[in-house]
Amino acid sequence: MSTMKIREALQKASRFLQEKQIEDALFLAEYAIRYVLGWDRTRLFSNMSQELGDAEWEKVREVIERRAAGEPMQYITGEQEFYGLDFIVNPSVLIPRPETELLVEEILNQAKELWPASAPLLVADIGTGSGAIAVTLAVHGNNNWTYRAVDIAQESLNTAKRNAERHGVAEKIAFLQGDLLAPLLDGQRKVDILVSNPPYIPSHDVTELDTQVKDHEPLRALDGGEDGFDFYRRLVAGLPAVLKEKALVGWEVGIHQADTVCRWLEDTGLFERVNIVKDLAGIPRHVLAVRK
Repeated sequence: MSTMKIREALQKASRFLQEKQIEDALFLAEYAIRYVLGWDRTRLFSNMSQELGDAEWEKVREVIERRAAGEPMQYITGEQEFYGLDFIVNPSVLIPRPETELLVEEILNQAKELWPASAPLLVADIGTGSGAIAVTLAVHGNNNWTYRAVDIAQESLNTAKRNAERHGVAEKIAFLQGDLLAPLLDGQRKVDILVSNPPYIPSHDVTELDTQVKDHEPLRALDGGEDGFDFYRRLVAGLPAVLKEKALVGWEVGIHQADTVCRWLEDTGLFERVNIVKDLAGIPRHVLAVRK
């Protein structure tokens, strides 16, 4: 094969993805080349006329072929950015989504209003997956907060642990394997903050999801049961046993689920305030409840 310049490789890769009707073809082609070369965007754009070697082009081709076959780019590269931090991701964990960053932000903001900075809070992240929520809170929360990251799958916890080590917060987090709130009940220690992004897609809708989601991301992290509310029902039922007298609860919810989850939390009689936060697309996406 004759050598080609990076510019030509970019055009070729992008055209290939377009023909396969992959969205954001140009961006993904650029990302594939940067990933193979280990470059940032600035370096790529200032070296467009540099030659791309045969071996490098083969790697780029492998990446775009896998993406064209429906595999998410994040699993191909093994990384996803969340809240400005790089997370290791693999098919054992859900790929962290940008809207979940808002949940982290809300937790940080509301905790600041509720407690003095010196308060030694215990935070539980239920269904931690890659650890995106727990690790980000551990990086950005107050120094004296400690964490419980719970997941039913040990392979997810292994990934979360690697992410905690990567960001220097592993000693703040206990990784507990178990079903939802069960590991907290075993420990007999109540929590100040309970955060969760549980599976919330109704079972019959899972089959309708985009190929790169339904065929590659872990089903257990997506399927919320018949009506999508299974995990919220169980979380709500378990709250009295795991929350301290003063507590903050924050959950991500699916489309059209916020009002129901909000009502269930109000009906427990535990909370003084329950509010709904919309994501950047204007969809009610997070429900937060405060117990004073």
